[in-house]
Amino acid sequence: MWSILSSSLHLLVIPVSAGVIGYVTNVLAIKMMFYPIEFTGKKPYFGWQGIIPSKATKIAGDAVDIVLARLISVTELYTRLDPEEVSKELTPVLNELTEEIVEKVVSEAYPKVWETMPKSLKKKTFNKIQKEIPHIIEQIVEDVELHIEEICDVKAIVIDAFVKDKKLLNELFLRCGSEEFKFIGQSGLYFGFLFGVPQMIVWYFVQPWWLLPAAGLLVGYATNWVALKMVFEPVNPVKIGPWEWQGLFLRRQSEVSAEYAEVFAKEILNAKNIINAIIRGPASDRLFMIIQRHLKEAIDDTSGMSKHFVQFVIGTERYIEMKNNICDGLMDSLPNELGRIHTYADEALDLKRELEDGLNSLSPEEFEGILHPVFQEDEWILIVVGALLGMAAGFAQLLMV
Repeated sequence: MWSILSSSLHLLVIPVSAGVIGYVTNVLAIKMMFYPIEFTGKKPYFGWQGIIPSKATKIAGDAVDIVLARLISVTELYTRLDPEEVSKELTPVLNELTEEIVEKVVSEAYPKVWETMPKSLKKKTFNKIQKEIPHIIEQIVEDVELHIEEICDVKAIVIDAFVKDKKLLNELFLRCGSEEFKFIGQSGLYFGFLFGVPQMIVWYFVQPWWLLPAAGLLVGYATNWVALKMVFEPVNPVKIGPWEWQGLFLRRQSEVSAEYAEVFAKEILNAKNIINAIIRGPASDRLFMIIQRHLKEAIDDTSGMSKHFVQFVIGTERYIEMKNNICDGLMDSLPNELGRIHTYADEALDLKRELEDGLNSLSPEEFEGILHPVFQEDEWILIVVGALLGMAAGFAQLLMV
């Protein structure tokens, strides 16, 4: 009996190696989801790019659709900006810019007019403009609110950020699914060993050369399939005797919500990115039209007697040209100064809390849609890759046994 047992001990290599195969194939399958970030090899067929980076545009679009449809309203967020607070942040720099630009434009374009204008009149004009600046800013902020959906394309902001920096997209899903990815790797070891036991028993009695490669293919396939199922199913908790079971990802709704909100609020939909997109995006013309209209009105309203004096000296057309030049100068300088309101805007929008609360309030069915679609569409690739790697490892098993 002992001799039979000792002579069969080498067969333990089968379940042990099956466990290793399950672990390695699962880990490699996960790595292949995210890496390499850019295509490596020879296009179009010989090479590989991580599944998530290769579909950055679509995945980012799906992610922001979920956020906009279920979690946040751009209009509602914008209303959190207090026009008075925005004015308080921008007024000092606009006071300085206005004086510099007005003096530069008028003195360069119409030196004689500028020399002729009494100093008291110049000073009075500057003072009146500066006194009106807080009111102008408040009007602009309120006016932008009426057109915020046209001016601020949140979907474009998110897609642009993720496509430009695919590492960021990887970070979002790696952080949200960290525990699940760890489980997928470890489960390959456990399930692989379990699947390897019947392999060992069959091999003890019959030893066709194809058995271990075929079993390796089955182990690679099954471990990936079972692991993915356990991550996302069942969606709602199910009682199994004294235990309750729910998909691992869904059980961590609170933790995942915090991670998702952190990445989105800090790296993507922060005040800096939103303001840059508004100013430099395709709808920026609408914004600049609003600002220019208010600036021109302000220049006319605050010019008072000086307006008539300048028009008398240089003519109405040239006065309008000068006013436009002043507005253009302010428009060119303003984007560089908006960094002053980033901190205030981030605090006012409080997007992290908004997203986290929204994600936590989703039903299990809705919450599953945050991460599962990334796997669902291409999970067959992960399973097939696991199966092929398992078959290759099965040939290695054959050599060892």
